[in-house]
Amino acid sequence: MSRKLILSILILSFAFLELLAVRQEQINTVHEMAQLHHAIDRGNDVINALSIKIEIACSPSRIQQSVAFTERIDELAD
Repeated sequence: MSRKLILSILILSFAFLELLAVRQEQINTVHEMAQLHHAIDRGNDVINALSIKIEIACSPSRIQQSVAFTERIDELAD
């Protein structure tokens, strides 16, 4: 009887250790996913900032200022 009890306890202990290992792998995977999501968010923030800079640089008023400046330089060079 005691052998069966000891064997049952050992088998259950092993099973619980395996479950703990699986759970730890899940936690590690979720942590990695969170880090990747943060990196993606930072990348998206950089992309949005660059998009705004591009829109400002290509706006009609900015282009008009550049053309006017270039025309003034050409007039002074002549």
